[in-house]
Amino acid sequence: MSNKELAEQIVTLVGGKDNVNSLTHCVTRLRFVLKDKSKADLDKISNVDGVLKTFESGGQTQVVIGPGVKDVYEEAIKIVGTDNAPKAETAEEKKPHGIGDILKQGLDTLIACFVPTIPVMAGSGMIKVLVALLQTMGVLGADSVTASVLTVMGDGVFYFLPFFVAYNAAKKMNVDVMVSMVIAAIVLHPNLAALGEAGTTVSFMQMPLRIVEYSAQALPLIFAVWLLKYVDRFADKYSPKVLKIFLRTMIDIIVVATVTLIVIGPITGYLGDAFMAFCTLMNTWGWIAVGINAALFPIMVLTGTHNATIPLLVQMFATQGFDTIFLPSGMAANIAQAGAAAAVAVRSKNKKMKSTAGSASVSALLGITEPALYGVNLRLKRPFIAVLLGAVISGCIIGLAKITAPTFITPSVLTAAVFFQKCPSILGGVLAIVSAFVIPFVLTLLFGFEDVKEY
Repeated sequence: MSNKELAEQIVTLVGGKDNVNSLTHCVTRLRFVLKDKSKADLDKISNVDGVLKTFESGGQTQVVIGPGVKDVYEEAIKIVGTDNAPKAETAEEKKPHGIGDILKQGLDTLIACFVPTIPVMAGSGMIKVLVALLQTMGVLGADSVTASVLTVMGDGVFYFLPFFVAYNAAKKMNVDVMVSMVIAAIVLHPNLAALGEAGTTVSFMQMPLRIVEYSAQALPLIFAVWLLKYVDRFADKYSPKVLKIFLRTMIDIIVVATVTLIVIGPITGYLGDAFMAFCTLMNTWGWIAVGINAALFPIMVLTGTHNATIPLLVQMFATQGFDTIFLPSGMAANIAQAGAAAAVAVRSKNKKMKSTAGSASVSALLGITEPALYGVNLRLKRPFIAVLLGAVISGCIIGLAKITAPTFITPSVLTAAVFFQKCPSILGGVLAIVSAFVIPFVLTLLFGFEDVKEY
């Protein structure tokens, strides 16, 4: 089936293009926000050739495609007829919601502010990996101009993260994108930082303004854009038509920027301090925390909530500059999926399942686990149990080996070398990662599984 045919079937089964309020994609999934979820036939979509799984999560209808999702997305966009421009809220979206729905919408909004940026963050992280490898090999010196410029290339997206978050938040909340990015420009303006050291207080309109380091920060802009949504409604309503072209945006900028600098920035700064305390606690737990998170990660992927850790990761890198918990545990979980799928490829008598499991194992080793999760391990049940057990055991081993992520990168065998920079023993680190493959592989062979007769 071609990508165009696959996209046509999916759009039809979610209720047609008129039922699609917005459509985005991440590394492996199409993410629909539908006007009427009852019109979507999730079971039929899941049975479409080329679809691994379909489910509702975070206010989205998520269709798991795999690594080829971008090609399917491009065809689906042609059908839906949208460039993801902001759309008005539907009547259903405006209805009052319970606490559970509010929390889900909050999580969905938080994730949406980061997901479109994941590919560029991952690519930028790999540039920093390249610099580290070249310096380790002696190709580049510590004071090399080439190394410095490459580092700037790798750090750019993280330093100016407020711009990316403001853009994504504006698209998600149906707010003026340009004004949102102006707020980001204000908080990152060098003259603002020049007013004093971070943490000091200056006077602005007789009000205390705490100097905050906004580079690599996300929460201030998310709340700022949320505030802008309501301020803009007021400014639009009360600005005279003859003056609206400049008065509306003037009111937006002055009010939102002032509240952001006086209130939102300092409060989120305190939240950052609290998160740093949380990171310290997690680091104290050490290998136990890595093991627990490794076991939870496949379940989070299963429910589509794994991207909820991205804000935590961004904040962790912004505060302490490295991660000893989330990405190392992701390494254990990803490779565990590969190990279990590889065991299925070895043991299965079904030729098509052998082929599927083999390719899924390779994909998981490269950091894309959905084909192994939905197409093999979860489908056969017992291999998924082996994945969870293998992930928690190997996660603890990886934690004990002190494997550390120095930047935001996808955990995979391709990026494994950069995780060894702070390892007391590189051999110990290598063996720890190998254990993540071997343990679920052996457990899957021991547990066995009911082989598929027809595929």
